[in-house]
Amino acid sequence: MSGGKDEGSDKALLKILKSKSPNTIAIFSRGEYFTVYGDDAVFVATNIFKSDVCVKTFTLCTNDSQQMKFISVNRGQYEKVVRETIVLLRCSVELFTSEQGEWKMIKRGSPGNTVEFEQEIGVADQAPVLAVYIHPGDNDNRVTLCAWDAGNVRIVTSEFIDTPSFSQIEQCIFGLCPTEYILVNSLSSATPNAKKLSSMFTKMEVHNKQQLKTPSEWEDVLKCIHEDYKGEIEKQSESVKTCLQLLHSNAADEYGPSEKYSIFSYGAHGIMQIDSCAVDALELFQLNYNYLGKAVVIKTTFIIFFLFTEKSNNLTLYNVINKCKTLPGEKLLRDWLSRPLCNIDHINERLDIVEALIENQTVRQKLRDSFLARMPDCSQLARRLIRKSTLQDLNRFYQAATLLESVEMQLIQLCENEKFSASIERLLKSEVTAILKKVERFQILCDEFFDFDYEKENKEIRVKVDFVPEIQEISEKLDKVEKIAEKLRKKYATKFECDSMKLDKNAQYGYYFRVTLKEEKSIRKKDVHILETTKGSGVKFTVGELSDINDEFLDFHLKYIRAEEEVISMLCKKAEEFIPLIPAMSQLIATLDVFVSLSTFAASSSGIYCRPNLLPLGSKQLNLKQCRHPVIEGNSDKPFIPNDVVLDENRLIVLTGANMGGKSTYLRSAALSILLSQIGSFVPCTSATISVVDGIFTRVGASDKQSQGISTFMAEMLDCSAILQRATENSFVVIDELGRGTSTFDGFGIASAIAQDILNRIKCLSIFATHFHEMGKLAEQEGAVALQMGVQVENNEINMLYKVFDGVAQCSFGLQVAKMVGIDESVINKASKLLEGLEKKVVFDNEKKKELLGSTDIRKAILSLVN
Repeated sequence: MSGGKDEGSDKALLKILKSKSPNTIAIFSRGEYFTVYGDDAVFVATNIFKSDVCVKTFTLCTNDSQQMKFISVNRGQYEKVVRETIVLLRCSVELFTSEQGEWKMIKRGSPGNTVEFEQEIGVADQAPVLAVYIHPGDNDNRVTLCAWDAGNVRIVTSEFIDTPSFSQIEQCIFGLCPTEYILVNSLSSATPNAKKLSSMFTKMEVHNKQQLKTPSEWEDVLKCIHEDYKGEIEKQSESVKTCLQLLHSNAADEYGPSEKYSIFSYGAHGIMQIDSCAVDALELFQLNYNYLGKAVVIKTTFIIFFLFTEKSNNLTLYNVINKCKTLPGEKLLRDWLSRPLCNIDHINERLDIVEALIENQTVRQKLRDSFLARMPDCSQLARRLIRKSTLQDLNRFYQAATLLESVEMQLIQLCENEKFSASIERLLKSEVTAILKKVERFQILCDEFFDFDYEKENKEIRVKVDFVPEIQEISEKLDKVEKIAEKLRKKYATKFECDSMKLDKNAQYGYYFRVTLKEEKSIRKKDVHILETTKGSGVKFTVGELSDINDEFLDFHLKYIRAEEEVISMLCKKAEEFIPLIPAMSQLIATLDVFVSLSTFAASSSGIYCRPNLLPLGSKQLNLKQCRHPVIEGNSDKPFIPNDVVLDENRLIVLTGANMGGKSTYLRSAALSILLSQIGSFVPCTSATISVVDGIFTRVGASDKQSQGISTFMAEMLDCSAILQRATENSFVVIDELGRGTSTFDGFGIASAIAQDILNRIKCLSIFATHFHEMGKLAEQEGAVALQMGVQVENNEINMLYKVFDGVAQCSFGLQVAKMVGIDESVINKASKLLEGLEKKVVFDNEKKKELLGSTDIRKAILSLVN
């Protein structure tokens, strides 16, 4: 029987199943295994194990002999059920255990609260909570920002002077990926700063945390800080301490007091500026990391609905270059994309390692396939070991340390190339060696206590039986019982004339015999008791003599488990001193994973990727030979047509050409090459000379944002305002089709004035794509050049060449493009006649054109409009 062992137990089971919510899965613990019943069993089998083979039926000990479906799972399967039910299927889970014949709920978890099931689920995806303090009375927008990052057991602090649009806070959100924020000082919701902050957080899908508790005392905050960081935390400013007191009371109260946090400074110095406009325009990654690609299943009484919170999107730079094998590596790669470096020496160190891995294919593949793919998720281990750890957790830590030894050997081999050895030593090998030296005593401890021979044979770790006298004594008794059971197997195999009959055991039945379904006829009508029959494992059955020894076996087995738990507890106590090393180990593995990912991507791409030659900030040179767009190239079966991008004395390119002619791809290709180079990646060019830039600013597209009450024109002006305020002479600016959100005359005037301001005041490198072909006149000024996307027109048919040529395009070929995409011929003919009439009627006044091209006051008008 797989229900209770008596009528009272089974009635209690039925009572729980009837009273629980239909969106809740009830799991019943039975020591070494777990059971799920009724509709829950069918739901779990269908949605998690993807098969109903594991579903069995038994008869309840009730008056009506009710039939009940159930499934039994071992501990590993139980963790899978809990994890996928809460995280993927978005249902609640209740765990029950039997105490004195009564079922008692000991754990409950839901998609919004997984604390009690933290050991089963892990906390790697626990998003940090932000606290933002805007200093009152400061005209320079001084900001204090702190994050309580429970997933990584760290506190992040940062203080800086932000821009009027709070672009630095926005960039911190990219890297930290919070889901909630707290505005610490009581700014009125009517103030401009509060409105700007609220709008920005809404756009980034970060929600304002409501119903705040009273701030904690500072002494309570200090109790959460690791001893190594106590001195550092006391040196923090009063505004940081205010933030942490509020975060402690509202973000840390559901986590254990034994967790000790480190302090991490999140400075903006030396980091390229990237805002949400650039992230969207260049399609770097999706803004809300925490909800990428999750399929949600809602369980109801009658039907299962599949909802997708966000479309799976492979058309981002992150998804194309992400070849990481670990979750921490994936997170770090995204952080690198959101925070490219500006220090040329640090970038070149990264490039050294990527180049070394590209040149040494053997080491790269070993690191990726043999080590990183097998590396346990260290981001969860620290918290599991702090809480209630298992022997398997200790074994995972041991495995990580052992694999790290193999990584060190590969890095030593990589260092044989003296050209790259210094960078490899500083960024990777020295850290690996330091960690291995500290965990050596832990490895020795595990070598003494762990039975690795048993693990190889049974795929399960256990304590060595000959190391602990009590365990050895119980183990010898268990061996004697097993020998008796084996004799009985031989006896009944002969009796039933079934030589292939197997002897198995588990904590549910003890010892039992097993035959295949084909051999079931050999035991038919014999004096046996069938335990269960499945397609996978065949027929499990027992006999009277075997049942007699099972009570003795189960008694010894329980004593063995208790004795082993005492040893495990001792090992966990000794392992506590190594726990602070695990976050550093996780960070190191993530860094290695990103380097291997970048090198794998460059080496396996269909086109040539080269190491960029970087010039210091302020050099103002960009020379990309045969530059390509990495995302388009990676998602297309057709060969990509590359182009050169050259900016030096001519620091502004006015790019004209036909609709769909490749203007947007050209400017995005250049921006992505710059960004890739500054994270330490090879770039999609045959050769590249790139001056380091302090920011990439974009105005691309002309869509409105109705949910935020922002029209197309206002969206353009907001983006332009950010460019005009924040771009410096060391920035890179790309603008695509500015001026479409208003009338043609106004649009031309605004586009011309902004291009003039970038050319003559900001003086940064820029590509300005436009359909206002009159703007080609800017090429007559010093520092500007006009280029066009080539087309070939034959018999009124247009062919896009996707190649860049000198000069200004004759027109945008809008009617021809409309014909290409299938617009009705009558519509195109009517549009052609209207166009002819307009061209004869509307002629720009030459004096007015000169005035617009030389305008400077539009910049002031734009800034006053958005501010």
